[in-house]
Amino acid sequence: MVLATAGAGGWGSRWRRIQLLPRNGTGLLWPAGLSLEGWLLLAAVIGAASGLFASFFYVLLELATSLSARIVGIEAPLRGYTDLGIAVVEYGNGLHTRLAVLLVVVAAAAVSSLIVYRIAPEAEGHGTDAAIKAFHRLAGYLRPRVPLVKAVASAVTIGGGGSGGVEGPSALMGAGVGSALAQWLGLGLWVRRTALVAGMAGALSSLFRAPMGTALFAVEVLFRRDIAVEALIPAIIASVIAYAVTLPFWGYGEVFPRVSVETRLLYTADALVAYLGLAVVSAGFGLAYVRMFHGARGLFERLIGRRWLRPIAGAAVTGAIGLVAPCVLGSGRQLLTKFLEDPSILLGGLQDSSGLAALVLVAVALAKMAATSMSIGSGGSGGVFAPGVMAGALLGYAYGLVVGTPLSGVDPLVYAYLGMSSFFAAASKTPLATSVMVAEMSGNYGLLVPALFVSYLAREFSGEASIYESQLPRRIRPELISIEAVSAMLGRLGVRAAEVCDKGLQPLPASATVAEAIEAMARQRQHVIPVVDHGGRVLGVVDASMLEELLAAPPDAPLSSLGLRRPIVVSEDDDIAGVIVVLEEASGEGLDHVVVVDRGLRYRGVIRYQDVAAAILESYLRGAQRLARAAGSPQRRSVEKTL
Repeated sequence: MVLATAGAGGWGSRWRRIQLLPRNGTGLLWPAGLSLEGWLLLAAVIGAASGLFASFFYVLLELATSLSARIVGIEAPLRGYTDLGIAVVEYGNGLHTRLAVLLVVVAAAAVSSLIVYRIAPEAEGHGTDAAIKAFHRLAGYLRPRVPLVKAVASAVTIGGGGSGGVEGPSALMGAGVGSALAQWLGLGLWVRRTALVAGMAGALSSLFRAPMGTALFAVEVLFRRDIAVEALIPAIIASVIAYAVTLPFWGYGEVFPRVSVETRLLYTADALVAYLGLAVVSAGFGLAYVRMFHGARGLFERLIGRRWLRPIAGAAVTGAIGLVAPCVLGSGRQLLTKFLEDPSILLGGLQDSSGLAALVLVAVALAKMAATSMSIGSGGSGGVFAPGVMAGALLGYAYGLVVGTPLSGVDPLVYAYLGMSSFFAAASKTPLATSVMVAEMSGNYGLLVPALFVSYLAREFSGEASIYESQLPRRIRPELISIEAVSAMLGRLGVRAAEVCDKGLQPLPASATVAEAIEAMARQRQHVIPVVDHGGRVLGVVDASMLEELLAAPPDAPLSSLGLRRPIVVSEDDDIAGVIVVLEEASGEGLDHVVVVDRGLRYRGVIRYQDVAAAILESYLRGAQRLARAAGSPQRRSVEKTL
């Protein structure tokens, strides 16, 4: 490992120029730009930082929950509660308390919305999808303010009774820490994107105490049917370090209680048939969760024009659901732990009646799915993993009561754990990660193989729909070996995006009209027009695929009123080898270009495939000319004669 610093001017400037360079190329399982030793150092720092930051968020969440409980008159402990619904059920289940909770849920959403939309709008919604979007579309860039804004806004939302999980906020916070550190060190696109993934893994590991599962989640959640293999080692390093650093704060026990089961019962023919039925149930409800979530988001977008008002409206609906079922308020993680320890917290005296108990559990699961769709689908700040795991566990337990246990003799709690994994695998397309996470969080490693079996089946039965919209189907097709060859060649030449991009494609301000956009496309014969704000930052693009929409819109309508196409951006300092990879990813979404920006996300140009081809030819010609001049120069011939 080589530590190279450049320039003078103190330690700050020197550290900003540090580069951990590979001695003999890079390995197959870690990304270009750093040696394995370099990744050991960088991923360890990212893991420690992201883990501590996520722990800070969790403490904030506990304090916010306690404050909300005290506002409604519940004397809950200052620490230890992250689900307001549990506090309501255990300490104050009267109607006046529930009405007060409704007001708190709405007020918390208003405060959170004000924080997000005034400071960092990219922190809205479930943070995991924002991190995925930053990986695929924003060249691994997240503004350094995003982690802090996400932590505060999510703590207020969830602590105030909003139905959202800690996974989304912690994933975005960790991604922000990794991205900010890579930017501070001046590292390139390859390293920056991988650092973002490592940060996600570290933050998730500290909160879920599942280092292997969260590392797999960070690399699996980026694609619907693939894994970012090159980011796996950095993600594991960051995850393990975060787990080790934060474990003393949270204790050494598992998140969920263990369940004892005879291993031989897990692999009988009856059990396999029962798993198949559970996979069908999980796939159906998982798909319903996805449809419900995206449907709620689309509904709020159509009905409410101002983005900052949507989370408040969604919170009002969530609070209304909480009047009937207060157990859905909060993340659901704490309620789920208590349910797995003692199902009577939800079932009361119904445990002896399997049919009625199953109906109650299904109703609570649906209420949790609906509340989460309202809270987070409307733009509120929180995650979708913990609510999904809670719903999956309740559905799995209900299935076990009615079908699984009578058929196979396996305890309903086993089906609750399998339901956790298979339900969210169907909703998020992460069957490997969720299976390993459930095994780690519960300490029930004997359930890993059945969980994998059920989860992969549920993923297949549920089709391609995913709760994470920014996921891509898969990585670059492995048969595109020419792309890898070109990338390697241009990487050796040191070509940067700023040297290749077409700076002649002029952007339009968001205030420009539809008529101006059509005129620009016709006059300049450019099929893509970047749209920027008053500071030159890219907001979106108008391209040929929107021509029908442009012609149907009023000529004097501003471009900001249209559904601009989301751009995929790269930095002007990124090497062209990485840009080619991003271009290929863009082609999977029907795009033939990427937008080049500076570190402030201000527009600098556009790169298309023809620009890359021109750069290849130009680099080749320059190299050939240099060789010709060196071989034919009089000075060289004179030196050769003298020798």
